[in-house]
Amino acid sequence: MARSQSPGYPQFALPKAISAVRKIFEADRRNPIDRSVAQKHIGYSGPSGAADKALATLAHYGLVERVGKGEVRVSQLTVDILHPDSDVVRRRALLEAGFNPQVYKDLRDRFGDHVSENALHSYLVRENFLDRAIGPVSNGYLETIRYLEQEKAFESRGNAASEVEESAASENDWNADMDDTAVLERPAPAIAPVAAPVPQVEVGETEWMRNPLGRGKSVRVLVTGDMGTKEIGKLIKLLEAQKAVLDDDDEEDQMFE
Repeated sequence: MARSQSPGYPQFALPKAISAVRKIFEADRRNPIDRSVAQKHIGYSGPSGAADKALATLAHYGLVERVGKGEVRVSQLTVDILHPDSDVVRRRALLEAGFNPQVYKDLRDRFGDHVSENALHSYLVRENFLDRAIGPVSNGYLETIRYLEQEKAFESRGNAASEVEESAASENDWNADMDDTAVLERPAPAIAPVAAPVPQVEVGETEWMRNPLGRGKSVRVLVTGDMGTKEIGKLIKLLEAQKAVLDDDDEEDQMFE
């Protein structure tokens, strides 16, 4: 069965994303700014579907991050790309950004660092991606791979591998020292289960209500003074206000998917 919607994906390749986020950084550095301001920095007159997708693309690469309701800022990953301490730092940051989008990560897990356009297109069709998504995903992924190769980002893995080898060598030295020592094996002592901490009631507080909310979830309400219908009404309004805040956060999360 065909998908009714493709998974979230970048609308364009990493080089264009870096060029766009550079404009945001030059204008406002890492200061939190409204999404609409960020969209204007990258060339849009105001909020629109295209502007939202462009900003979401930067988020896919990890180049911007949400910092509050309706606000974003340039990420540290972007700083490591634009103003790195060394070439190694920049190459590692490029590699991290290039495969930060989940769909790119999945494609790399399947094909590695090299794949033909025909093989990629065939795979996306077989995975039931929508026709309108196949082009941007395929073109964006291949262009990102070429850019990472051009910037020698894949070479940064050699440095990481050296660090792993050094760590393994140290571990082997430790194990060799242990081999020269007689070790008496004893059964591990039984670990007593740790009881869950019991919430403390402050002086003057009364446990007014305790109810389960689902598997592993519960609510416990402590009050001071008497609870009447007036106080219950105010509590309901507080909970409704909190629910509205969480609903707004969910909507923003979906926009960045």
